[in-house]
Amino acid sequence: MIASLITARSLIPAVPVVALIGAAPSYFWLWLSIRVATLPLPKRWYHKLEQCLCWGPYQRLFMFFVEGLSGVEFRVYGDIPEKKDPVNGLVIANHQSTSDTIVIDSFAMRLGNAGYLHFFAKDELKYVPLFGVYWHQHGLIFVKKGQNDIERIRKQLQDKKKNNIPMLMVLFPEGTRFNPENTKAIEKSQAYARSMGYPELTKVLTPRVTGTNLFIEELGDHLEKIFDLTIAYESVDGKMVRPDTIEFLDSVKTVHIQCTQREVTKVGEEKGWLYDSFLDKEKALVEFEKTLQLSDPPPPSHIYSWSAFRETLIPVLYTSLLCSPLVFSSRARKLWLQTFLFVPVLQLLAKPFWK
Repeated sequence: MIASLITARSLIPAVPVVALIGAAPSYFWLWLSIRVATLPLPKRWYHKLEQCLCWGPYQRLFMFFVEGLSGVEFRVYGDIPEKKDPVNGLVIANHQSTSDTIVIDSFAMRLGNAGYLHFFAKDELKYVPLFGVYWHQHGLIFVKKGQNDIERIRKQLQDKKKNNIPMLMVLFPEGTRFNPENTKAIEKSQAYARSMGYPELTKVLTPRVTGTNLFIEELGDHLEKIFDLTIAYESVDGKMVRPDTIEFLDSVKTVHIQCTQREVTKVGEEKGWLYDSFLDKEKALVEFEKTLQLSDPPPPSHIYSWSAFRETLIPVLYTSLLCSPLVFSSRARKLWLQTFLFVPVLQLLAKPFWK
């Protein structure tokens, strides 16, 4: 019996993977229909529809499984934003694991902005079967390590502003994940801090200002707020951890989020504000390692776990309806299989022409 329970628990992470991949072809054809139908229309119309009918529901479907299966509690400290739809903003955060994007998904969902998240992503991800082509069309900014094309990124940001696309852009200013075992990255970060005349950091990496300044410079008054997040993870045995996605589902008890809202206009006038922000994160994480608190305990209204059930249930029902033809139609099942077989081949053939 115990062995059966252990085996069943080990299969828990497979549930969201199977559900999300299984629903992907249905979402792919819905997205393609929207893309074709809106070609003669202003670009904003396309983004509004795909955010409401594709990206938003799929993100909330993802969070339905992640929050429901993990049972993780979220504690939000500091300056909590009111729910508003949409908020054009920039989210900056410390980066320590793949789970950081899950936390930001949860934060955005409660802000009412799950459909408006935009990320930087590794260039290789745009070739992921089915997902890559959609991520590209949604507006993710793909970058090659060490070969970032600033002018291309600048044009993409200008296009978002010109077409008034609702967005909550996510940026990790450290450039890579903080890992205490990656001494090379830490030494490089500390050398950069010394070259800039800043104290060395030990719990985060020294932030790179180029990307953040580029966003603020190009998006300007298109941004309403900057949400400055400090993220920390508490394990079930009461320790500070840096979990990957599987560990998040299995071994994280509480996620702690410190939120500071910043005015874009004021930030532009403050030299060194980004480093000061990460110095504050450093101090908070040093304290967290001792006390498992980022600051004074948050009020009960800022503590939640799977409290967005009502928000995620509708996307689950919506996805079930979207996938229902697979149950009743052999043609739909055939198309589902052909999508998995042939779309990746087309992506591969288009790779030499896809910049």
